[in-house]
Amino acid sequence: MSDPAEEDPGDGPLDKLLYSIQNISLSELLGSISAVAMIFGGVIPYIPQYCEIRRTKNADGFSLHVCLALLIANILRILFW
Repeated sequence: MSDPAEEDPGDGPLDKLLYSIQNISLSELLGSISAVAMIFGGVIPYIPQYCEIRRTKNADGFSLHVCLALLIANILRILFW
């Protein structure tokens, strides 16, 4: 009897997706997870600040210079990666 993971995928798109998920390696999975974390990790810290500004409708203390510095730092981090 053959191993189900070695069989050819079926004709449907769902069968092909399941076949590709079964054959993904741990390093590919970790690479994909770290790529997603690298993309969204730079945005997540801004969410509480945005919520606070929206809730109070007051942007006092909000600095565009800090945003510029953080934006440049995140772009350099992605380029370095």
